[in-house]
Amino acid sequence: MWILLVEDEKQLASSLKRGLEEEGHVVEVMHDGEEAELQGLVNDYDMVILDWRLPHRDGKQILEHWRAEDRSFPVLMLTALGDLDHKVAGLDAGADDYMGKPFSFEELLARVRALGRRSSEMQNNDPVSVGPIELDSRKHWVKVCGIKRSLRPKEFILLELLLNEPETVFSKTQIAERVWGSAYHVSDNTIEATISTLRQKLAESFKECEEEFMEDTSKVIETIRGAGYRLNNKLTQTEE
Repeated sequence: MWILLVEDEKQLASSLKRGLEEEGHVVEVMHDGEEAELQGLVNDYDMVILDWRLPHRDGKQILEHWRAEDRSFPVLMLTALGDLDHKVAGLDAGADDYMGKPFSFEELLARVRALGRRSSEMQNNDPVSVGPIELDSRKHWVKVCGIKRSLRPKEFILLELLLNEPETVFSKTQIAERVWGSAYHVSDNTIEATISTLRQKLAESFKECEEEFMEDTSKVIETIRGAGYRLNNKLTQTEE
C-alpha cells in the first residue's frame, strides 16, 4: 500500500518507515502538520498513519479538514494522549482506528492490515442503498431520506457491512473481525454500544422521513437472539 506516515519524532518515524517497507509498503514520511495536510488533500493514499501532536497543525485539525473535503482514506491516529476523552475526540474527528504510545510494532502491523482490507473494499464498492438509507464509502457519506447524517467511523463501517449484506445475520465475532479487524481488539460491550448508538441515530433520522418505512424505528437493526444482528427485513422488503 501507499502509506503516508505523519510523525514528528524522527527516530520513531524512521523506525516505522523501515518496518513498513520491509512488509512491502511504499511509505512517504512527513514531520510537519501543514505540509502533511496539503499532501492529504492532493494525493489518494491507501492509508495514513497520523500523529496527534505535530508542528504548526495538530492531527485532529488535519483529519477534520480532510473529512470535510471528502478525503476518505483510512486513518490510524497515534498519540501519547491515551485518555478516553482524546480517543473519543480522535474517532469523532474521523479516525478509523486509534493507538496510544508506546505501542508494539506487531500491533501496528495488525491494525495496518485491517485498515488495508478496509481500503481495498472501499475502492471496489459502489454506493449502496437499502430502503431510505444510502451509503457511499468512497465519499464517506450516509443519507437517510436524502439527508446526510453524521456517524462515527465504526458506526459507518458497521452500517456499510449491514447494507452490503442485508439478509445476513452477523454474529458479534463476525462484526468484530469485519469492523474492528480482529475479535481480540474489541469487547462485546463495545460492539453492543456501537450497535445501540447506530440504532439511535438511524431511528432519529427516520423520524424526518415523509414516508413511514416501519412502525418501530428503534428496530432498524434487528437482534436475532442467539445468532447476531441484521437489518430489519421490513427495510429489505421496500426494495422489492
